[in-house]
Amino acid sequence: MEPGLILFRIPFQKKDKIELTKEEVNHLRALRLGSEATIIQIRDGQGGLYDYLITPHSKELKFQRETFVPPKADRKKIAIALPKGNRLDFFLQKVTEIGLNEVVFLVFRHSIRKEFNLERAEKIVKEAAAQSKQTEILKLSIETAKNWMEAHKESLVVFHPFGQKPFELSGLVNKIPVIGPEGGFHEEEETWMEHNQIPKLTLPGGVLRTETCGIVAASFLVYGT
Repeated sequence: MEPGLILFRIPFQKKDKIELTKEEVNHLRALRLGSEATIIQIRDGQGGLYDYLITPHSKELKFQRETFVPPKADRKKIAIALPKGNRLDFFLQKVTEIGLNEVVFLVFRHSIRKEFNLERAEKIVKEAAAQSKQTEILKLSIETAKNWMEAHKESLVVFHPFGQKPFELSGLVNKIPVIGPEGGFHEEEETWMEHNQIPKLTLPGGVLRTETCGIVAASFLVYGT
């Protein structure tokens, strides 16, 4: 019996019986699944899948079976400036659906947005992961660009509108793509990249918005390399 609903709970500890939260009950009702016995699958974001049975007019779930999906050996990560406004929501949804493993948000000198609500972002990621049937949860963090890039300079490749090299998929193998802010890189950041010989790749087509470039980078990493 296939699950009628997938929910992420992080962390999660398996029990013989658990109860739905008020928010989860409302979600179940919105999908019109509360009128008959339904399998609800709880996922722990680390490959653990736990099937529970819920019967009509009940909030209690009864454990049925457990399966485990091994985590991906090849982790896919990008580092990107925070997109403006509600573009962040769209970006999180799409890279989760694509199957990206980690996003590091970087605060650059020209970054307009320098913080975000992690709790809200994680909720968006969980909903997108459940909808697209992911078994792992996208990891999110925020760092100062200067410090983070210095610590990872051997693994970086920058998506740059005025880069020296045309884009090739081979340039992403074992690399972390970096996408800067829409205001562009600061002169000091450009000088640092030149000094450390960080590869700059230019995509074909027009100059992309930050979140668009991030989605493109995620697609190349997950489907191309």
